Amino acid sequence: MLELPNLDQIDQEIIKLLHENGRMSYAKIGEQLNLSRVAIQKRVEALVENEIIENFTIRLNATKLGKVVSAFFEVEVEPRFAQNVGNSLSADPNVISIYQMTGPSTLHMHALLKDEDALEKFLYQHIYNLEGVVRVNTQVVIKRFKQGTGLEL
Repeated sequence: MLELPNLDQIDQEIIKLLHENGRMSYAKIGEQLNLSRVAIQKRVEALVENEIIENFTIRLNATKLGKVVSAFFEVEVEPRFAQNVGNSLSADPNVISIYQMTGPSTLHMHALLKDEDALEKFLYQHIYNLEGVVRVNTQVVIKRFKQGTGLEL
């Protein structure tokens, strides 16, 4: 398990259990850690209040939901347009993540799309027509070895 040095052992165990099963009840966690449900609830509330736990979520299987093309894009942008292009692309529901990277003014983006036609449409209608876009390098995932949703334990 990843060492979380700012947390005591009990909080680390709570996070580990919730990471494995976010639906685990406080009573079940308490049972495993020999603490009351109320003690676990207070600790989890403190972890949320201190923003150690940002949210509770689920992970959807994109392929089973019809999003079979997972593509990464390096979008080179004129520096003065980086903010506008980043904001515009981040508003697209197909975009999973987008980051501004060091080096040339580049945005690194991940999108999930229905098929190759949707990928082509996304490129031509949502990226290439944005003012300031200089170049786009697109890579399509052929095999996934690991997928994360944040800090993995």
